[in-house]
Amino acid sequence: MILAFAHPCLVVDDLERARAFYEEMFGFSVISKEGWSKNPLVDQVIGCSDSSSRGYMLAGHNCFLELFEYDSPAQLGPEPAALGPQERGIRHLAFYVDDCRAEYQRCLALGATPLGTPAPEESGINAVYLRDPCGNIIELSQI
Repeated sequence: MILAFAHPCLVVDDLERARAFYEEMFGFSVISKEGWSKNPLVDQVIGCSDSSSRGYMLAGHNCFLELFEYDSPAQLGPEPAALGPQERGIRHLAFYVDDCRAEYQRCLALGATPLGTPAPEESGINAVYLRDPCGNIIELSQI
């Protein structure tokens, strides 16, 4: 029996920068430190060899977010910033905000980069995509 959805995980290239961004922008807080180094049992579970990582589990308003920075093995895939919103796989994390345009500006000030730009307020479209400091896509959606 499935009990609940647990959390998404972002693999990032700068753990401390990502932690600070998600704390300052979205109010997440660290609830535990994560990580391992060259542990055969962890390698067995995740399907890697000689892996080493450090990370955090963060608690948000009604969710959890896990962040990891791997020391090994080497990353082989494309940079997240090279993938557009149309690519297969998990493409963005969405956050509800009370003012899409103001939070867009605050997000940029905290190190995010624009992917889209907010539509005019009179359009009735109150969402926008940006990239976090590690290139992952986030959506700000006004409710």
